[in-house]
Amino acid sequence: MLRIEPLNQANRDAILSCDGGNGWKNNPDIWAEILQQHKAGERFVLVAMEENHAAAYGSILWQSGYPAFAAQRIPELHDLVTAKASRHRGIATTLIAHIEAHARATGHKQIGLGVGLYADYGPAQRLYSANGYALDGRGATYRNDYAAPGASVRMDDDLVLWMTKTLS
Repeated sequence: MLRIEPLNQANRDAILSCDGGNGWKNNPDIWAEILQQHKAGERFVLVAMEENHAAAYGSILWQSGYPAFAAQRIPELHDLVTAKASRHRGIATTLIAHIEAHARATGHKQIGLGVGLYADYGPAQRLYSANGYALDGRGATYRNDYAAPGASVRMDDDLVLWMTKTLS
């Protein structure tokens, strides 16, 4: 049975003990910082648990580093990752729904996210589109700076297109 719960010490340890595959963070230093941010209210983290195993996690950054979201106070769905063994079962979609519900419950009318451009992000691009996210129309950014026409940027995790969704 799948449980969606806020980040705590037990599910943080479950995340750290999981070999989640591509994109999965299992560095204790990173999770110490994420747990601190969660406790401080800078981010809200949800974890999808199956029995005692972490299946997925994702968070809301209340203050996005993306200038357009920051200016409009649009919270950012951030670091949504499903463990390799748990993929293709609807867990990410369930987690997105819970994250959106939390943003809505805190009074937000819109939520946004950034998604990478290279092939590894293809499944995420399709997932977000299927869940009602649309491009914000401002083009790509590299490390949160807009990529200017004719500029050269590195194709890595920092080259991102931004998407938004109205929360009904």
